[in-house]
Amino acid sequence: MSRIDGPLVWQALQSLREELDAAERDRIASHFAGQVRARGFAAPIASSPVVDSAAGVLAAEGYCSLASLLAPAQVAEVVRYFRERPCFNAHVHASSDKVPRRLGEGAEAFHYGSYALDDVVAAPFLVELANSPALLAIAERYLGCTPTLYSLNAWWSFPGLARPAKVSQSFHRDLDDFRFCTLFLYLTDVDARGGPHAYVRRTHRIDLLEQEMAKAAPGALEEVDPQLRASVAGGAFRRGQAYGLDPAIRQLFGHLADMIPGPAGSGLIADTYGLHMGIPPESGPRLIFWARYGLHVNYGPNAAPVEERLIASRIPWDDRARYINRALLRS
Repeated sequence: MSRIDGPLVWQALQSLREELDAAERDRIASHFAGQVRARGFAAPIASSPVVDSAAGVLAAEGYCSLASLLAPAQVAEVVRYFRERPCFNAHVHASSDKVPRRLGEGAEAFHYGSYALDDVVAAPFLVELANSPALLAIAERYLGCTPTLYSLNAWWSFPGLARPAKVSQSFHRDLDDFRFCTLFLYLTDVDARGGPHAYVRRTHRIDLLEQEMAKAAPGALEEVDPQLRASVAGGAFRRGQAYGLDPAIRQLFGHLADMIPGPAGSGLIADTYGLHMGIPPESGPRLIFWARYGLHVNYGPNAAPVEERLIASRIPWDDRARYINRALLRS
C-alpha cells in the first residue's frame, strides 16, 4: 500500500475536496498525477482513432459517448446473471438498508436496486471491460497517469415512483477524487423515456464553466430564485455537489445539457465532477454499470474489497494490473 492509499489520508483528502473550487482541485490533481507517474506502472498508450477521439472529446466536453462496448449476446448474459441475484434499495449497496430483495418480489418498490460488489465482480464480462486496454488508455490519457480502478457498481433504476430520488436524479457533482472519470455501460436499451444519463457539457472545467456563464443570456441569472442566485454568486457551481440548484442550472446551462440515450451495450465515459444526473425512467426499468477511474485508492461508500482471485483469474495479471485494481482487492 502506498503512502497515499491509507483510509485516514483519504478522509483528510475528502474533506479538502469538499472545500476546494475546481481550479484548486485541478492543481492538486496534477501534483498527484505526477507522483503516480514517478512510481511507474505506466504502459505505452497506443494511439488509435478510438482512444484519441474519446480522450479529446472527454477533455473538451466532459463526456464522450461510446458505442458497442459489449455485444448483444454478452449483454443478454449479463442481464440474466443480475436478474438471478438479489439487489438492494439504493444506487450503491453501501447506502442501502442491506435487505436483499429480488426482482418481482419487492425490489421495484424503491427507486434503485443495486448489487453487492462481490456479485458485480463475478458478473460476466464487466471486469474484463473495465480493464480493457482501450478504456484504460482513455482514462490514463485523461488522468495524466496510470489509473486506479476504485469502484465497480451495477444497479436498476425503477419507474413509477411519484418523485425523483434524492440522490443522483437531480443535477449534481461527484467529489470522489481530485481528478477522475467514470465509464457508464447501458445494459438495457435507453431511449428518451428509458432513463438516459444527462450531462451538462463543459461544466467539468472551471475555465469552460466561466466562459459559458459569461455567454449566458443577459438577465438570465436575474430570473432565477434570489436564494439560488446568491448561491451561484457565492461559487455553488464551483465547489460542493450543487444539489438543489436544478432551476439555476437549467436556466443558465440548459442549452448544454445533453440527454444521452443508447442501445444496450453502449455507454459513455464522463468526468462526473461535471454537472450530471440520471433521468428517472418512465418506460421500464433501466440496468446500468459503472467503473470509476481515479488517482488513488478511494475509501468512499462504494469501496468493499473482494478476494484477489475473483479478478486475477479474469484478466492478464501482472504488477500493473494489480496496481490498477488494488482498491477492489482484499488480501
